[in-house]
Amino acid sequence: MKKNISLFLVIIIVLSSLIVACGMENEANLEGEDLEVETYSLEGIKNKGKLVMGTSADYPPFEFHTMIDGKDEIVGFDIEIAKYIADELGVELEIKDMDFDKLLGGLSTGMLDIVIAGMNPDPEREANFTDIYYEANLSVLVAKENKSNITSVEDLEGKNIGVQIGTTQEDIAQTKIKDADVKSLSTNPDIVMNLKTKKIDCALMEAPVAESFAKANDDIMVVEDLTIDSGTGGVAIAVKEDNDELTEKLNEILAKAKSEGLLEKWLVETDEFSN
Repeated sequence: MKKNISLFLVIIIVLSSLIVACGMENEANLEGEDLEVETYSLEGIKNKGKLVMGTSADYPPFEFHTMIDGKDEIVGFDIEIAKYIADELGVELEIKDMDFDKLLGGLSTGMLDIVIAGMNPDPEREANFTDIYYEANLSVLVAKENKSNITSVEDLEGKNIGVQIGTTQEDIAQTKIKDADVKSLSTNPDIVMNLKTKKIDCALMEAPVAESFAKANDDIMVVEDLTIDSGTGGVAIAVKEDNDELTEKLNEILAKAKSEGLLEKWLVETDEFSN
């Protein structure tokens, strides 16, 4: 009888231990779920070994397509910045080329880790933005045969103006220029084609972009001594809202690149390469 009681107690103790162990395992699993790292966070990027950058590669000298050794490549000022960031983080760089107005959606869904696309840090855009890495105002691009028709901001009133969808220049053309007939297009090459075929009177672009297209096309030009303040202070890198740790790390990396004189070097090199 005593042996049976002792055996019964042993069985109870073993079963109790198993129940406690299972409970602890389940609790650990739940904690693991709570501590799941988002792939677009700083830790998540390092864990997956890859930085996914979104851009709109129609914006020389910031980002554009070119043929290198018979292969289509995306190059430019922003691409050099992205490569440097990936190296500093110790990860590979993956570039996704998208329409400009789709980029912030890619951030919000987690498909993209960062956006570097000559983007202005507009407070109405739902994203975190780094410190500004390049300051630029807007320029006006016209056909050379029409160069005398536009010499001031007032001359833009009532004109057909080409802009890229989702940009600061689109907002300025729509809200700041009286009676403007704004034609919003997906890409800057589309804007240039519309200008060359006289479907628009002029185009608004960031100064280095307008200058790049003017150098590449003999029949268009940037209006001299006419600049428009974008009101944004420049361009910055975008990351998902509240992704503060990654934002801070990117600011550190940008500051390092700036202190080493790399930003100026990359801009000069890619500007020459784009023409």
